[in-house]
Amino acid sequence: MPHDPDGDAARAPFGIVPRDLHFDIVGNANPAWLDGDPVRSAIVDGFAVMLPEGERFFIRALKHYAPKVPDPAVREGVQGYARQEAFHTREHEAYNAALRRLGADVDAMEARARRLLDPHTRPIVRLAATCAIEQITYSFSRAVLGSRLLEGAAAPYRQLWQWHSLEEVEHSAVALSVFHAAPWSGPRWLKYALRVGVLFIVIVQLVRGMAGNAATLLAGPDGRLGWRMRLRLGWALLGRPWLARMLFVPCLAYLKPGYAGGGGRDQDLVERGRQLLRDDRATA
Repeated sequence: MPHDPDGDAARAPFGIVPRDLHFDIVGNANPAWLDGDPVRSAIVDGFAVMLPEGERFFIRALKHYAPKVPDPAVREGVQGYARQEAFHTREHEAYNAALRRLGADVDAMEARARRLLDPHTRPIVRLAATCAIEQITYSFSRAVLGSRLLEGAAAPYRQLWQWHSLEEVEHSAVALSVFHAAPWSGPRWLKYALRVGVLFIVIVQLVRGMAGNAATLLAGPDGRLGWRMRLRLGWALLGRPWLARMLFVPCLAYLKPGYAGGGGRDQDLVERGRQLLRDDRATA
């Protein structure tokens, strides 16, 4: 009988279960994988293309502080987090290879991500940025697992996002646990202000990055975006409430002092995500 990794969840710190899964996105590359809509697909792809750079940044940010964290469960959580993110990086590099196969200028979009993730900032700022991006990704992941967002998505993409979203919810508390435990010599209110201030900066930069990447993906052979496509993209980003509701409204909880991420309150959602992934892959 094949090993069920979800059976290890009760013994894993934070319930983190790294799943070494593969998804043939390259062999099923599709510019309109989300409900046959190239604009909504490009918005999600514009976010996805930044993830390999981001995930490497996150792992480095947490591993810098892990030896200084006194709680062994948090240190073990960082190890589980790093394993999950390493698998995510591998699969999203394949995702980017699929975008290249479709003719996208992935190098330009990855360069945009590297500019946003400055490795030369102070370690505590990099950790705060990791917490902020993880919170936004967590918000997206809760929407994926708790709604019918991917019901009409092409199967390889749907399974990849179900898997990624499940693991993002599982490890949603790790970065914040490290941040709260990280050495800090200043007043507590200043550490709170850093965490919240960086979130607002990240939201602005992320929206700009997603919009720029989506425009790159939707541009014609001449590299230009026609006015009709500009209107469709603008409406999808700003005119419809789905993106703000999915990504940013849940971030309001992040403003609470001492906010520690999802954790135990997401257990029902995690179980739903595990079942969704098992069922979807069993019928593939």
